[in-house]
Amino acid sequence: MHCKKINKAFLWLKRKVTIVMAAVMIGISNVIYEEEKMIHGDFIKTEQKQEKDSD
Repeated sequence: MHCKKINKAFLWLKRKVTIVMAAVMIGISNVIYEEEKMIHGDFIKTEQKQEKDSD
């Protein structure tokens, strides 16, 4: 009986830790994506403007 409670608590804790880890990884990927967009996004727009000006 006592072993079932411990196993149930362990599974509950495992689920919560998995959810938190997934949320952190999604957050980190969003930060990396935003930084990449900020760094490389302006370059593409500038390059497109230069092409339009040279026509």
